[in-house]
Amino acid sequence: MKKWVLLALMAAYAPACLGAAPGKAANNLFAEREEVGGEKITISDAIRMALSDSYQIIDAQKTKEIYEQQLSQSRSGYYPSLSLDGSYSRALKKGKIIMGTQSIEVGQNNTYQAGLNASYVLWSGGQIRNSVNLAKVGAEQGLFNLRHVQDTVTKQVVGFCYDIIYAAALIRVQEEYLDIAKQHLDEAQAKYKQGLASSLDVLTQKVKVENIEPTVLQAKKNFELGNLYLRQILNRDPEDRIYLTWTQKDLELPQTPSLDELYNLAMEKRPELKLSKLAVDAAHYNIKIARAGHMPVLSLNGNYTYNGVTDNGFPQHKQDYYWSSAAGVSLSVPLFEGFKVSSQVAQKELAYEQAVAAYQNKMKNVRIQVKEAWLNLEEARSRIEATKGVVEQARENLNSQMKRYRAGLTSQLEVNDAISNVNDSDLKYVQAVYDGAIALSDLKFAVGVEVNLYEKKN
Repeated sequence: MKKWVLLALMAAYAPACLGAAPGKAANNLFAEREEVGGEKITISDAIRMALSDSYQIIDAQKTKEIYEQQLSQSRSGYYPSLSLDGSYSRALKKGKIIMGTQSIEVGQNNTYQAGLNASYVLWSGGQIRNSVNLAKVGAEQGLFNLRHVQDTVTKQVVGFCYDIIYAAALIRVQEEYLDIAKQHLDEAQAKYKQGLASSLDVLTQKVKVENIEPTVLQAKKNFELGNLYLRQILNRDPEDRIYLTWTQKDLELPQTPSLDELYNLAMEKRPELKLSKLAVDAAHYNIKIARAGHMPVLSLNGNYTYNGVTDNGFPQHKQDYYWSSAAGVSLSVPLFEGFKVSSQVAQKELAYEQAVAAYQNKMKNVRIQVKEAWLNLEEARSRIEATKGVVEQARENLNSQMKRYRAGLTSQLEVNDAISNVNDSDLKYVQAVYDGAIALSDLKFAVGVEVNLYEKKN
């Protein structure tokens, strides 16, 4: 694979984009897990490792090389064919000539033959030329298939990376939820001791705390699973202590190009579109190859042969062997083969029509994928803007409710509602940021370019 392709793929998600910088509380939700130890890798590191070690990439590379060898094989038709042949035969029982009452043995015991044969196709109705063109299309298909696999692996790696970031944020959300609930439990117990709250208030709060604790454990398990799946696609052992690292810069979402620009880029760059168009080209050359079956084949032939016969041993005298040579032109004209060639041509023409229809359908589907990813990205962007302020407001409301609760001006139910509102707003914001990350990844994949297309212009 060319170096620039790898560099482009590696750089694709270096400034991975999610959402505009929110307030401090929202920012803290995506802080890295500090207690995690081991080898830290960035998103770019993960992509680079996958493009080097992933089985999918290795398999696609080998497929590309097979297509290239098939191209070399097809070009052999441009060259003459040479062969060196030899044979030896021993007469087990000689033939006889019967003359009256007598029979005379004929022939000799040992026959030797060796020769150099050459043939060259002068004209075949374009079959060789079109076979080479078809093989060239195959070699291009191998290249674009590799590019498609690279895009797919990159998208998978990025998806796993943002699953990890999302899981880490959920841990923080649920831990904060649990911590606030425990604080409120302490408040309720203190008020109970003062005779300002009932035992039911304390019991209710204990149940709430106990219900939150499993969600924290679930979030931590999902974080470990995310790292496990990342190690899997990187072809690393499940026990290898490698973990994703990220910064606040990985949570920025710059503006995307216009939808028309994205459509044009997808038509130009999407590997699947290239593959579909190459399938049309291949079907076109297959028609020409099939039609060549109607055409005569003109060939040039020649040979230079050694012949020897003896009764005993290898020929050693001139009278026991001789050399012969011949050269000529052969012409084969197909006259009638039971409509075999006509049927083959008809099949290839139908296959061509199928390939054209598939290409047109692929173009439409690519545009749909681009539009869908673009809509998802813009919707996620709007949700991020709408929810990041709510995160701050929910915390301000909770602080206010806690002060009122301590002063005896509000109920435990209202405090718990405020706590739940903080958790709900955090979850909605984290979900919006994650959805933006996935939508952006989908859009990059739909457009078919793994470059820093979405960077803000200065």
